[in-house]
Amino acid sequence: MKKRYFLVALMAALVFSGVSVLAGGSMWVTSEKARLKSKPKASSTTLTTVSVGAKVSVLESKKRWYKVRTSSGKKGWMYRGKLSDTQPSKETEDSDNLFGSMQASSISADEAQTSRSIRGLSKETEQYAQQRRTPEVYKKALDQVLAIRITDKEVDVFLKEGKIGEYAP
Repeated sequence: MKKRYFLVALMAALVFSGVSVLAGGSMWVTSEKARLKSKPKASSTTLTTVSVGAKVSVLESKKRWYKVRTSSGKKGWMYRGKLSDTQPSKETEDSDNLFGSMQASSISADEAQTSRSIRGLSKETEQYAQQRRTPEVYKKALDQVLAIRITDKEVDVFLKEGKIGEYAP
């Protein structure tokens, strides 16, 4: 019985110490046009948008949301998927690359998958395509896909209807 109380007390101490370490810490914005919200809810009022690479101070956490303070002193809530505990590289911040904010991604691709990411992503993938003698038809098809443009509103509707990210239940 004493062992059980000890374990419960130990776990509680670890949980509370983890929360206190997070609160007061710093995180970096890793998503384009990350929205600072008035409440920890996607449908709440957007106070401002924060750019990729901006450092924020974490004040509190609530489920999948962090209450943060920007460098300009503005306070609000930001969805955890828009933040990282590691600073993005300068290359990522300046990039117009479709996948620029995924610098720390653990996504890997095998040889068959890489043929779909030949153009528009980096010089390295272009060189890879040339070395592998990737057919021009694949390059043109990917160029067509990359030329498709959608608005921020369309993305927001997609996320909301699919209950994805900050709109997840």
